[in-house]
Amino acid sequence: MCGQKFLLPVCLLLVVCGCRSALTPLPPEEGRTYQSILDWSHQNGMPGAVLLVETPKTNFIGCVGWADKKRKVPFRPDQEFRIGSLTKTFVSLVAAEMEAEGKLDADAVITNYLPATVTGRIANSDRITVRELLRHTSGIYNFEWNKSYAIHRWILNPHGDWPPERMLKYTYDQPANFPPGQEFNYSDPNLLLVAMIVDRLAGQDHAKEIRRRILDPLELTNTYYELKEPSRGERVHGYERPFGFWEDTYDWTPVTGGAAGMVSTVSDLAVFIRAMTGTNGFPNEATRKVLKGEPDTKLGAEAAAARFMVRYDFGIQPLQASTNAPWFYGHRGVTAGCMCLAFHQPERDITIVYAGNSANLQLGDTLSRTYAFYHALEKALLEKTVKDMGKQVGGNAIR
Repeated sequence: MCGQKFLLPVCLLLVVCGCRSALTPLPPEEGRTYQSILDWSHQNGMPGAVLLVETPKTNFIGCVGWADKKRKVPFRPDQEFRIGSLTKTFVSLVAAEMEAEGKLDADAVITNYLPATVTGRIANSDRITVRELLRHTSGIYNFEWNKSYAIHRWILNPHGDWPPERMLKYTYDQPANFPPGQEFNYSDPNLLLVAMIVDRLAGQDHAKEIRRRILDPLELTNTYYELKEPSRGERVHGYERPFGFWEDTYDWTPVTGGAAGMVSTVSDLAVFIRAMTGTNGFPNEATRKVLKGEPDTKLGAEAAAARFMVRYDFGIQPLQASTNAPWFYGHRGVTAGCMCLAFHQPERDITIVYAGNSANLQLGDTLSRTYAFYHALEKALLEKTVKDMGKQVGGNAIR
């Protein structure tokens, strides 16, 4: 019996590690279109995908492939999909609003907000601040890289009950990756803990706070928190190949609890990411001051005061196509049956939202192919949107 338990993960690793392949080249830059970039993603293993690009000169939305491979249902622009880690941005905005309201002190250590039953099992918890959770600089061990978690979560029991407390058990009593604040390491437990703090401060689930503070004010009628709210439309099917053949992940239990769990559309995400990283009246000025980051000395005081931190902060990731190119702000999402991104460039009013229904998740893989796909896709989209706006990418481009 012990031998079978040992051989199972080993055999799985051997099966899946042979499934990766190199990406095909993107279409030539000269003559490259948004549709050709979308088609390229389909050719590189994405069963179906949708792309939205909005600029002062462009209003593109297109689809490719299947929302349901079995029934041959095409992907449509209005269909809903799981957004994975983009959920972190919604949770982080709630935390920023609480900071602005004086309900949360991001520079206080987490033992002020969470019970000893949680913090007592997390290394350095008496020195980790809420801000370090939000910035992924806490050093907390990430259960996502725990092989036992991966096997139980995605292979043995993908349809089971996986509340945050169960996922955190794979983080508890593990050594820290580094002292708090010393390095950056993206880790889902950080946002699970932020969501738990929001729950305790609000006296209700963070899903209700997201609804009250963000979804209803912005009229995001096709966005909801799965498992905590009723569905609002037709959700696409997701697909992965853990054993080398496509498996439908539609009924797999989604990751929830602040790290993931929300469902949306490209149109709703475009409204949200413009609001969070743009210059309109939402969120309010007090919250916007919380979201604006520390000055970047390369920009000068005036420019730095008007932009977000040029690193991860309060759910915002910075993104450049190349050195000295304009900064885009937003977030990515990867989960079983989902890969998406939503980014906005405030100065040029460029919005990019992409969603595909696979992440090429493979047990034993370090997501190298997923990241290679992401980087190639993002670079192509950023370069094209800026080029179409008549601005040079690189060289003397305005940051």
